[in-house]
Formats: sequence, C-alpha cells, structure tokens
Amino acid sequence: MTAAPVSRRLAAPWLRPDWAWQLHQGSAVVYVIWFAIAVPLALVGLLLEPRWVGWFVLAWFLVLIGFTLALRIGDGRRKQSWADAAHQLGWRISASDAELRDRWPFPPFDADPGAAVVDVTTGRHRGREFWTGRFRHKVRRRELGFDFLDLQVDRPLPPMQVLPAGLSPVAAASLLPLPLTLEGLTAQYRLFNGREDHAMAVLHPRAVEALADVPPFGFSCEGRRFVAILPAYRDSVTALAQMDAACDLLDLMPEQVWRAGEQWAATNT
Repeated sequence: MTAAPVSRRLAAPWLRPDWAWQLHQGSAVVYVIWFAIAVPLALVGLLLEPRWVGWFVLAWFLVLIGFTLALRIGDGRRKQSWADAAHQLGWRISASDAELRDRWPFPPFDADPGAAVVDVTTGRHRGREFWTGRFRHKVRRRELGFDFLDLQVDRPLPPMQVLPAGLSPVAAASLLPLPLTLEGLTAQYRLFNGREDHAMAVLHPRAVEALADVPPFGFSCEGRRFVAILPAYRDSVTALAQMDAACDLLDLMPEQVWRAGEQWAATNT
C-alpha cells in the first residue's frame, strides 16, 4: 500500500448494505422470501399438475440450500483473502476485542450495551495505528451490523457522523438525518450528528475526489476518535482501497476542522 490516493474506480455493491447483512446472517427475512415464492409456486403446481407440487417445492428448497452454501463459501474466501493480505502487511488478526467497543463515545456504538466487535485486525497503515473489524448491534430487536475502521488521530475532531444513504439503516437506524449535497459523488450522503458547515468543510472537492473512486462509506468522529463506517462482506481489494480513502480524508482534513475540534475538546473536558 502507498500513500497515494486510490486511482482505480471500484464498483459499488449490487445489494444494499442492510439487505446484504440480513442475507449473510441467515436472518428470518431469508426464509420469508423463500416462503413468499414457495407458496405461489405450489399453487401453480396444483393448477398445472398436482403430482409436480412436491418436486417444485423440493427444487426451490434446494435453491435455498445452494444459495446458503454459496454465501458461506464466499464468506470463507473473503476471510482467507483478507488474512493473506494482513499477513503480507504484518498486521495482526484476533477473533474479538470487547474493550475496543468502549473506545467510541458516539452513536451507534454507545446505543447497545450488548453490542459486539468481532474479526478484529490491528496494525499500522500509512503511519497511523488502526483497528478494523465488524460491529454487531441491535436496534429495536433487529440485528444489524457493519464493518468499521478506527484510525489514529493526533488532534481532536468535532462531533460528526456522515453516512451514505445506503448505510444509514445499519449504522444510524434511530437517528434523523440532514441531507448533504455533494457534487462528484453518485451516492446520497446524510449528516446524522454534528454541524453542517463542519461536514461540508471535511467533504471538500479533493476529499470528494478520493471518495469517488471507492464504494460509498461514511465516518463518525468525536475528539480523538475517527471511525470509518463501511458495508460488511467486502472483498479485500475493496477493503484496502477504502482504507486508503479513509486515510486520505484525514490527510486532507482542513485546518479549520482541527481547530474546531480543539475548541470543542477544550469546552468538553
């Protein structure tokens, strides 16, 4: 990895992050979809040839089994690819880190006492310490999750949470957003916490250029915490590219935002 911004545009995921999470987790929505198709399929079988109903349902059940196996195999390959990349770069991988969750004082990390952090990778990238992994939490009995990237910052930042619209259902489901107009980005971004002028200062044209080359992701910051919020179940190429883009955001952070963070920290200590 180099300090240069990402130059090759990567394709955005074809499925919304909240739907992808539900499918990969094998949640009830998967079986609801299966039954929603199985019932009409059985009715069609009864109308055409009753003897075929059992075969129709069996075939559709095999489709569900095949889909589940394909997801598991894909997840295994992604994990192995990331493990190989982490090993080559000298990073460390651990199963979980309960203390890491307590580092984040802002939503949604502080909203669920039973939230968990798993599949944690730690190391240094472009001169910064980082922690990355998967965050699992619950909002009104609904299981949600996303990937995170916690990057070291040397100066405090003002409170702020900016997310693409597609990530808001999993990362800010209980907050009310303020739409942000950003030229150069196809995804719609929203401000869930913080001041609009601070968000627009962070997302200046050079920062937007760095974000435009990778699938959309957001970030939360407060004090000496900066956490990029990313869709789960990405391939290692996309994950590394987004890591570079998140570093670019910090490298390109305007001085006025750092000063605003220092002023905020001075009045909240």
